[in-house]
Amino acid sequence: MPRIQATPNEIEKYVNLLAQTPERIAACTRDLDDARLAASSDMKMWSAVQVLGQLHACAELWGNTIYAMLADDTPTLPLIDERRYAKAEGYADLPFSASFSTFCLQRAELLAVLRHLTIDRWERSGIQEGRSIGVFRQVRRMALHEVEHCDQLEALLVPPNRM
Repeated sequence: MPRIQATPNEIEKYVNLLAQTPERIAACTRDLDDARLAASSDMKMWSAVQVLGQLHACAELWGNTIYAMLADDTPTLPLIDERRYAKAEGYADLPFSASFSTFCLQRAELLAVLRHLTIDRWERSGIQEGRSIGVFRQVRRMALHEVEHCDQLEALLVPPNRM
C-alpha cells in the first residue's frame, strides 16, 4: 500500500475533517436531552455518550502522541487501548455536555497547533510497537476515525427527514 504523502492539500483535507467533527456532533445532538444522548436502541449499539467517550479517548491519546512527536526527536510512544482508556477515565459516565465541552477545547488546541506547522514538522515521527508513525499519519488516522463515528452518531440521532 503506497504511503500517503503530507502535501499541503492532503494536510488541509485532514485538518478540515478534524475541524468538522465538533460541528457535526453539535448539529446532530442539538436540542437532545441527556436521557436521549445516554440511550441506545439495544445492547449492541452505542449511545451518543459512549460514541463521544470513544472519540474523546482517541483524540486525547492520539493528540498526545502528536505532541510528543513534535516535542521530541523520534520518541517511543506507548500503545494504549482507546476503549480501555475511555472506560478507565469514565468518559461514558460523564454528562454529554461536559464531555463535549472538554472535547471541543482539546480540539481547538490541537487545531491551533496543526494549522501552524511547517511541512517538515508534519514529517516528524515516533516509534510505536517497533514501527515508525508520523504526525501526518496520526492526524489522518484520527480524522478518518472521527468521520466514521460522526456518521454513526448521525445515523443514531438524526431522523431521516432531518437530513
